[in-house]
Amino acid sequence: MTRVVIATFLAATAIAAERTPGPIPDGMPFGRVEDADIDRLQEFATAHGFDLKAEMARVYASNGADEDALGRVFIFSRQFNTLDKNARSYGQIIYSSLLNIGEHIGVPAYAKIIDRQPADVQQRIRDFLWYPDWHTQHKQNSGEYEKIYPGLFPKSYQFGHDDPIFAKET
Repeated sequence: MTRVVIATFLAATAIAAERTPGPIPDGMPFGRVEDADIDRLQEFATAHGFDLKAEMARVYASNGADEDALGRVFIFSRQFNTLDKNARSYGQIIYSSLLNIGEHIGVPAYAKIIDRQPADVQQRIRDFLWYPDWHTQHKQNSGEYEKIYPGLFPKSYQFGHDDPIFAKET
């Protein structure tokens, strides 16, 4: 089961790399994610009482229809304090989930799942999703992504706002 989940993560990343819109190089904006990175992230998750692989397996098995599982994955973002290797691996998983799950349920539905999370989790997930563009262009939200990702980044969204992981980036 573990190898299947890892293969799903990495396949999702490869698929995402092929259809990444905009200026993000090779679909891996957080860096290359290998099996060992996923294993290390899973160990981190387990140490925090969370089975990330099992939750992501639920998300992908349902083509994103298991909103509760995706919500739990989003809430797990609270466990990160710095943009270290685990946070980058998690960011890649979140980024790939937008591209893959968003394709199945639609970006507006994906955004609504984010909107149902607590405010700090909404900010954190949007920051993980915005980071690739910020990292390459240092741009704040101008509303230009509304056409590509409807509902994902509200006009009021500001990258890194009250988010210790990304505060140093702004």
